[in-house]
This record gives sequence, C-alpha cells and structure tokens, in this order.
Amino acid sequence: MSISKQEASNFLMKASIGANLKTIEYVSKIGKEKWIEEQFSLKTNDSCEKKVHTIWNHFVKELSNKWGEDKIIGNELVLPYWMYSRMAWWDTSLKTEEILRHKIALALSEILVISDKSILELNSFGLSNYYDLLYKHAFGNYEDLLYEVSIHPCMGVYLTHLNNPKEDKENNIHPDENFAREIMQLFTIGLYELNLDGSKKLKNGKPIATYDNEDIKEMAKVFTGLGPGAYWWPWEDYSYQEVYWGVKENKVPNIDLTIPMQAFDEHHDKSEKTLLKKKKLKANQGTLEDIRETISFLVKEQNTAVYISKRLIQLLTTSNPSKKYIKDVAKVFMDNSDGIAGDLKAVIKTILLHKEASSGVKMKEPMLRCLQVLRAFDAYNYSNKLWGTGFIMDETIKQHPLSSPSVFNFFQSDYAPHGLIEKKNMVAPEFQLMDAATSIAYVNLMYQWFFGEGYLLVSTQAAQDRFDVPEYEWNNLKEEDKVKLNLAFEEKLAGHSVEKLIEHLDLILTAGNLKEDNKKDILESIKSYSHRKDWIVQTALFMITISPDFTIISEN
Repeated sequence: MSISKQEASNFLMKASIGANLKTIEYVSKIGKEKWIEEQFSLKTNDSCEKKVHTIWNHFVKELSNKWGEDKIIGNELVLPYWMYSRMAWWDTSLKTEEILRHKIALALSEILVISDKSILELNSFGLSNYYDLLYKHAFGNYEDLLYEVSIHPCMGVYLTHLNNPKEDKENNIHPDENFAREIMQLFTIGLYELNLDGSKKLKNGKPIATYDNEDIKEMAKVFTGLGPGAYWWPWEDYSYQEVYWGVKENKVPNIDLTIPMQAFDEHHDKSEKTLLKKKKLKANQGTLEDIRETISFLVKEQNTAVYISKRLIQLLTTSNPSKKYIKDVAKVFMDNSDGIAGDLKAVIKTILLHKEASSGVKMKEPMLRCLQVLRAFDAYNYSNKLWGTGFIMDETIKQHPLSSPSVFNFFQSDYAPHGLIEKKNMVAPEFQLMDAATSIAYVNLMYQWFFGEGYLLVSTQAAQDRFDVPEYEWNNLKEEDKVKLNLAFEEKLAGHSVEKLIEHLDLILTAGNLKEDNKKDILESIKSYSHRKDWIVQTALFMITISPDFTIISEN
C-alpha cells in the first residue's frame, strides 16, 4: 500500500540507518510492510570482521613500507587497535543495502553493551566480530542472540565472567557477579516487576524488585567455568596450542576474541541452582547446559518481554510509548503466534507497523544524525575506501558505535531533562547526551562538514609521526580518501528555485516538518550570494541540520 513521501521519510528515520531520495520514493510506492519484508529477505553479505582483516592487512603493509618490516612485524606495540573496527563499521554502514538490519544491530548494541573504551580497544577483530553477531541475529531469536552474547569472549572480558572460577571457600574465592547482575538488570528482566503494559507492579505502594543479592549469587554460579576459546597473536598462529585454565596468558591481548569461550566443566559450579527463587537447575550439569537453560528461562519471563520490547520501541520509534503500544509488542515477544518467545522479526514488525509508530516523537541520536546526512547524499570518495576513524564524532558529540562509556549505554532509558518534559512525567533518553559543550560541538561539526567539507576522517595511510597507527591528521590525508557528498541534484535545484531546494531537503532530512520560520531564515541567509549554487546548498544543509526540526523526529 503506497504512502506519502513525507510518511516514508519519517518511517525510514525510525526503521533505517539513513535513506536517500531514491529509497524514500521507493518506500512511498510499495509501502512500509512490503519494504520490511524485502529487508528481511535480503541475503546477509555484510561482515565488519572480514573488512577488519582487509583493513589490517592493508595497514600492516603501509606501516611496513614507511617504517620498515623489522619495526612493524612482530612488534607488540603494533596491534589491531579499535580504530580498525570503526573503519570497517563506517565502510559497511555507508555502502550497505541492509539498512533495517543495521538499524536493529545498532539498537541491540545499545542494549547488549560492550565498548572499545576498555581493554577491548586492543583487538578490532573481536569488536567487529561482536557487532557481526548482533547483525546476524537482528532478525533471529533473542534467546539465541543472548546465548551467543553470553559466551562471546568480548562480553566475557567486558563484564568479567571470562576465567570466572567456582566458589572455593577455603581460599576465599567467589564467583564474579558482574555479568550475573547485568544479564538480569540490563539484558532481560530489568530492576522491577512489570505488568504487560510496562507499568510497575506494586506491593504496599512500592515497586517490587525482580531480584536480590541471593539471586545474583545463584546466577553467578551459572557463569563459572568459561575460559578462552583459543590463544591469539596478530603476528603468529597460536590457535593450535591447548588452552589451560587460570594461566596468566588467559587475557587480552593474548586470547582470540572471535571464538566463543569454551567450557572448563571441572571449574564450573555443578551444584543445584535456584534462579529467581522459582527455576531450578539440576546438579551436575555442564557449563554450557546451565547457561543455555538459564537464558531460555530468562527470555521466557514476562518481564523480559516487557523490558526489552520497551527498550526497542524507545530506540526505534518513540521515547514515550503508550501502555497499549508496549503491551502489543510485549505480547508478540512472548508469543509470535506460533508459541515461540523472542522472535525479533515479529517484534520489529510489530514495533514499526504499530499505529503509534508514525506518530512517535524522539530525539535522533547524534551518530544517527550524522549517518543520516552521509547516506542521504550518497557519501563517497575516489578511493572507495570509506574507512572512517570516528575520532572527531567521538570527541565532539560523545557517541560512536561500540564506544559507550559504560555498560549502561550512552544514555539511560528513563532519563528526563529538567523542565517541561520532567513535569509531564515523560522521558527523553537521548537528551542525556546534550549539554552546553556537546550542543555547541555539534553545530561546529556541521559547520565543518558543510563549509569545510570535512565530512568523515578517512585514512588509508601510515601516520607521519607514529609507527603504530594510521594517519589521523586532516592536513596529511590523501585527496582521494576525502569524503564528499553527491550534491549535484541539489545544486541544480538551487539554480532553478531555492524554494524547491528547501522543499526537497525538507522531505529528505525532516520528513516535511521543517517550520516556516526556518524556511524564511534560510531564504534570508542566502540572499547575498544567490549566484553561488554550492553556497546556497551548503547554507541550507547547515541551517536544517542544526535545527530542532532535524534533531527531533516529529509526528508525521
């Protein structure tokens, strides 16, 4: 069923990582549901990890050519640092056609959080492999995803259940409780018992906690006995070596972060366990059997359906879903009509096609604003290597995929800025990223983008003054690597009618919600250089992308 171009644009801001005019017109023609089904059916070709291998090999050659192989090959200071995974992510995200799958993977990365702002920064292969895992399961089942996340070495390192020993009271050794706590609080049931509509259950007028310290201790026993899957070093193959429990080598950067953690059952707590005081795990089960049964139990809990459904709604369509919206999605999470819980395809479709989705209001995350602009105007460079380092965005807008400051993501789902939103008992999670510094930095970033053509810092060469990293100084970058926007159509429009140009940009960037006052301001601003089509387009883009109309996805 066809829809208006404005509705298609609004929909794609919520359902994709960014769309150009051609995609907006296509969705307008075929309708939302058919487009979703087409996205579901696309063959999954993207892999950030594969690209990291290509990029790493490229830079080993570049660094060796500049500094000499003797200084690079085998040097423990030259490692596949975090920037290579970022390069792979940008190259993939700017070229992919699987824009719904990537949007879901990005949302999942903000729920099942790991971060390169940790020791994981030393291994881009692991970071990109973890993102590929989210990408692979984005249309799959949440239980399968959470199981693989739980045994992924990056999560094991980040939430410290890698090398987690069973209890040894005599030597005062106790299981690490970090992952046990977060798998409940952040990945499944949340902090408080919830009704199906998202409201908190009450006892004597107070919220009921979903777990207590004893539950954490019981859960921690489940995640004992996991060790590295293999040893690793970028300069030598150690995959053939047997992995031993508890040795000093069982840590980053010596372990393979792309292979699931392996079970050392002799170091697993095999006692009977009681989960949340209602689910018993039999004694003498293996490590992976305990983990699989625990995750199956957690995912089937009503609280998980409600908590994860609401988080996905907030990340995709609206900050303040109604009780009915939450309930409708949570029901599908609990049962996809075939008796299966955690079916993400069914959940995604319900979220995006719900009647409240098109009227949802939320702030675009800063990195999604940037990605939207780059994809809207088909960002490219002549080398065809869109290997963005992410330096500037991370420094200015304080956000980059897989770079959260903590396991609690860049912002909390219940954050409410002081003022009218708080008074109305509403939330605006993404506003937690906005302060005086980041607001000004974002405006300056857009100015640099449109008037300095510094869209994305891409590097394909060795640094001039460091032997261990790629070049990241603007002035030293190759001309063929500099990112450009394809603005030929926009400049042509500017030569015919500035009003038509503004209408065009309004459709692509704000889904027809650009206010009349902003349109008048743009027209006034370009009066003095109406002879320069490129300046007209740059000014219009700058003024729109720093406006509230672009920052906030409004009701269409």
